[in-house]
Amino acid sequence: MEHTEVKSGKARNVILSYNNKIYYVNGVNVKINEAANQIKAIFHTKQALDDSPQDLDIEINQGTYDILLEYAKLDKLDLIMVLQIEGADAKWCLMSEDWLKNQHSNAGNASYIV
Repeated sequence: MEHTEVKSGKARNVILSYNNKIYYVNGVNVKINEAANQIKAIFHTKQALDDSPQDLDIEINQGTYDILLEYAKLDKLDLIMVLQIEGADAKWCLMSEDWLKNQHSNAGNASYIV
């Protein structure tokens, strides 16, 4: 059995690290194949370096899917999700956009790469 879900309307601040590149995520479409226990995600992104739009077709595990769903449910526009996908492994963290801006302004001219 297959079905498709789109769960990104409230998840506005997602930064994705994938294949040694950084992307800003605009939306995520997910196709679940329950029979094969696979989750295929299409991340609609803009590459951070040149702002070029790109759709990334990535197979994710159930844990990553669950994290994306929970993040979308939070409905907190101040939170930024940083998601790093390498092969079958994914790492993530949440941070406050206000906190990040305060850290940047307190550091003077220092730059931060997330």
